[in-house]
Amino acid sequence: MNKSWKLIVLLIVSYSVFMLLLTPAAWWLKLVSLPTGLQLGSVSGTLAQGKVSAVQYKQLYLPELRWQLNAWQLFTAKAQFSVTSGSKQQASLPYVDATLNYGFSGMSLQNSLFRLQVADVLPLLALPLPMAASGELVLDITDYQQGQPWCESLQGNASWLDAKLQSLSGNWLDFQALFADMHCEQGSIVMNTAADNLLGLDAEIRLDNARLQLNGSLKPDPSLPEEVHQAMQFVGRPDANGRYTLKL
Repeated sequence: MNKSWKLIVLLIVSYSVFMLLLTPAAWWLKLVSLPTGLQLGSVSGTLAQGKVSAVQYKQLYLPELRWQLNAWQLFTAKAQFSVTSGSKQQASLPYVDATLNYGFSGMSLQNSLFRLQVADVLPLLALPLPMAASGELVLDITDYQQGQPWCESLQGNASWLDAKLQSLSGNWLDFQALFADMHCEQGSIVMNTAADNLLGLDAEIRLDNARLQLNGSLKPDPSLPEEVHQAMQFVGRPDANGRYTLKL
């Protein structure tokens, strides 16, 4: 008798989960309070598999966003989705290839890749000075666990490819590429750059409550335009090693 009841309960639970997964995704969205400024295109499919025709937040635009549920992960009390957007071949558009998990400990990411246009990301940050920049920001995240205000844990790296900054005279300066390791420190996302770049930038970049802070130093490579070296007078005096202190 007990076995019969257990089987009935299992069938009821399985049927309920099955029906929830087949509920239209548009219905689920009605239960969610979206952040101010976030705009979604048409939504199709179910919780198990579906897509949004477009996602836009301020200047950041994602073409068709697709998701696929890994149903086996439900047995671990965790919902896991494969999330994709864009194409690697379309360099001018954002690209996402992420594994997103949601469980009792919140949201997490594993082995996820994000490619964004720097010009689209800048308006999202509270920068201490106005800045015009271009290039691609690539985030390669091995592991991320949601926390307050930003993270509980983080392992990954960030790359600014085809890095260009616009000078005060309006000229675009090419710094080629900058690379940084990423980790979590007291809830803030921290990136540490190595000095092996044309700017000689050796710094800690911290994202804390949507404000970007930078502490470090730089020593521009002699191959950079004279305009860059002349601009160093506005940064300050170099130390004994010819490095200029940065603090923003």
